[in-house]
This record gives sequence, structure tokens and C-alpha cells, in this order.
Amino acid sequence: MFDLAKEIKETKVTKNVTIWWMAQAGFVFKTKTGKVIYLDTYLSDCVERLCDFVRISAAPIDYNDVECDVVLNSHEHPDHLDVDALPVIAKNNPNCVFAGAKSCKDPYKEFGIEESRQIIMEPNKCYEFDGVKVYTCRSDHGELAPDALSLLLDFDGFKVLFTGDTAFRPEWIKPLADMKPDILLPCINVAFGNLNSFYAAAYTEIIKPKVSIPCHHWMFAEHGGNPAEYKAECAAICPDTEVILARPGRKYEF
Repeated sequence: MFDLAKEIKETKVTKNVTIWWMAQAGFVFKTKTGKVIYLDTYLSDCVERLCDFVRISAAPIDYNDVECDVVLNSHEHPDHLDVDALPVIAKNNPNCVFAGAKSCKDPYKEFGIEESRQIIMEPNKCYEFDGVKVYTCRSDHGELAPDALSLLLDFDGFKVLFTGDTAFRPEWIKPLADMKPDILLPCINVAFGNLNSFYAAAYTEIIKPKVSIPCHHWMFAEHGGNPAEYKAECAAICPDTEVILARPGRKYEF
């Protein structure tokens, strides 16, 4: 049986960064120096317990097997800040740093994560984690998460922009778009005020990344999201961007 935890651990990064999509809005990044960053990974079934939304896409890794140096959380919703998985990850990785939006502070405390291992991120700031710079700006997730963030990860000049959960707000994301990201990770799930395929493609046309990997789809029936539709929209208005419809748990090297 394929062992993703083993693959992540043994992968030697020879290019700029290696990325795994972990389904929903979750990603794992590994740097040339061997550092592993988890972003908004949803690995348990806590959303079914809390919200009655049944997981459709299986978790590609058992959260008990996660080894990482940094966990980033764009906001506190349980499909982004996994309330069942993160306490275990924190316990199993005593040197891991947890960095999240303001709303993540109380959950981090409840998980037993020491303050020395917490960073509460604010909009329009830059934070550095083992040589990786993370730039922030507000995302528009409405009243559901008023402090939600978009994040740009800078891997020694190679940049990845994660929209997070957001409506179409090009003026809000402009400071990160102006940094000319190489890869865009847009949400496309439509529901709860988020981008649909058309507006996600409009973001892509504005930002003009080399590659786009759509996310926040194929997890809950209540969320929606059509990656084939997004790819078709991009082909029409920004054909120079390569759209990758990622498979959960598959390795992509950039």
C-alpha cells in the first residue's frame, strides 16, 4: 500500500519546491532544505461530527503519521483547522510551529500548543519560517471568518499564492498578486461566498501565474466546485496558464 508519509519524508527536493495536494484546501510543501509545511490540511472526519458534512474524498495520509516543521492555517473553520488532527500533530511534532489567523489563537490554546510555538498572523505582514517567507493579506470570507487570510509563500524567489476562502476581491489580493506568483492555488467551491469557476479564472487572468492548481472541491457535497469547468474558463481567458487538476496525495515538482 502506498505510504505518503514515507514519500514526503524521503523526497529530496531538487527544484524550487515539491507540492502535494491533500484534498479540499490542504497542501504540503517541502523545501530544498528539507523543511515540511502543512497548509489548511483536513485529515480527519471532524466536519461530519460538527457540521454533518460527510467526507467524500479520503484523506491521503493518516494524521498520526504526519511529520512537519510548520503548520499554516488561513482561518479557523474545521475543514482548514482540523480540530481532531492538529492536537495529534502538535503532540507528535514538538518542534513544529503553528501559524494562523487571529481566530486560530483560541483553538491552538485548546490543543495544548505552547505560546512559544504559536504565531498569530495579521494581514499585510511578512513572516519567515526556516527560510520560507509568508506574506499575508485579507481574504473575503464574509462574516463566516472575518479575519481569514490569503497567503503567498516565497521559496527563495519561487512564489506560491494561496487564495484561501474568498469572494472575488482583486483589490484585496493585489499586494500579493503584484509579487508575480509562479503558482496560484485558488478555491473554486462556489458555496459560502467563495469563488466559482468564472471568478477563479478571472483571478487567474489578473495574476497570470505559470501554473494554477484549483482546490476546495471534491470533499463535501454541500461545497460544490467543478475543476473541469474552471480549466475550461482558464483556457478561454488565460490560456498561457497551465491548469493542473491535481490528484490528492500525488507529488508535483516545480
